Amino acid sequence: MEVMERLKFTLIFLVALSLGPVAGSVFGQEAAKPTGGAEEENHDAKEGQDKEFYEYYYKTQAENQPLKKAKLEYNLIKTLKKEILSRDYSKETIEAIKKIDASNVKYERVYRESKWVRGFMNQMPHLSTGDFMYIIKYDKYMCFITFDVNPESYLQPAKQSQLIFVGKDNFEIVIPKP
Repeated sequence: MEVMERLKFTLIFLVALSLGPVAGSVFGQEAAKPTGGAEEENHDAKEGQDKEFYEYYYKTQAENQPLKKAKLEYNLIKTLKKEILSRDYSKETIEAIKKIDASNVKYERVYRESKWVRGFMNQMPHLSTGDFMYIIKYDKYMCFITFDVNPESYLQPAKQSQLIFVGKDNFEIVIPKP
């Protein structure tokens, strides 16, 4: 979605730049023409608002993508580690948590329109949908995480998280007799 907005802005900007002199002459305004050839040649070397805009938009926007990805991965991994420690606090789990990083996890943004999301939301009514929902997986652990605001923009705690995993010891809970 963000790429589409950038493309729309770029297209509008390029059309405005290309139609600028034409629009000025159509409305009876004559475009300012330099009198000498020296001014035309030096325009590219001149420091101006157009150059500053170009440098800001086209150079800094590309740099923000890795930062957004890093923030997202930090938020997801931090929540996953917290959930794992709260449920499975064995010594080997603590060692495994130290190895969790962006290279060995899989994550994906999920949407409320998905039939699978609707399915597990019906099975777990304590979970609520949001605009920013993700599923992250590491080894035997999977965690559903929701955020209040975009986790690519801010470092933040999760609004909700639900961890599921297959434990080593399957045990049966015995209800005591009255």
